[in-house]
Amino acid sequence: MKQILASAERVVPEYQFVWNNYVPKKVGIVPWRALMERLPTRIALAARNVDIGDIRCVLCGDYDESSEHLFVSCQFAQSVWLVMAQWCKSPPVIAFSLRDVLDAHKFVPGSKKKKKVFGAISQVVIWSLWKMRNDVLFGQAIPSVSKVVEESKSMSYHWVKNRSKSSHWSWSEWCNFNVEL
Repeated sequence: MKQILASAERVVPEYQFVWNNYVPKKVGIVPWRALMERLPTRIALAARNVDIGDIRCVLCGDYDESSEHLFVSCQFAQSVWLVMAQWCKSPPVIAFSLRDVLDAHKFVPGSKKKKKVFGAISQVVIWSLWKMRNDVLFGQAIPSVSKVVEESKSMSYHWVKNRSKSSHWSWSEWCNFNVEL
C-alpha cells in the first residue's frame, strides 16, 4: 500500500497548517478553514448562491467579507492585532495574508516555547474575531476591539496554562505578559 501511495501523483499542498496543541481543536479549525476560504463568510455564501443581501464586512462595513479581509486587512482586525502585539511585547504583526498572520510566531524573538505560545495566541485571536463577527451578525452586538482583546487574553491564558507544562503562571503575570518562556 505504501508503494502504491508513493507512486501515485499526489498534489502536495503549497502551505501546511501547523496545529497547536495549546488550543482546543475547535479553535484551530477556524484558522485552518479560513486558509482554505472554507468559512461561511459573506463572499463564500454568495458564491454558493445563498442570498444574503449585502456582502460587506459586518465589522468595518467598508469591504467585501472574505476570510483574508476579516482576519487580516479589516481595520477592526488590524486594531486587534496591534493591541495584541503590544501586549505580547513583540513587534507589530505586518501581514498581507492569513499565512503571514499564522506564521508571525516564527519571527517572535525568544525560545521555542514562546513562539508556540504566540502561535496559540494568534489562533485564539482569529477564533475570537470570528466569534465577534458572528455576535455582530446574529446577536446584534456592537463590534468591540477591547472585547476581542480581553476574550483572547482570557481564553488563551486558560488554554495555554492548562495544556502546557507551565501551570505556574498567575493571571496578573499573564495580563502583563511577564511569563517565563
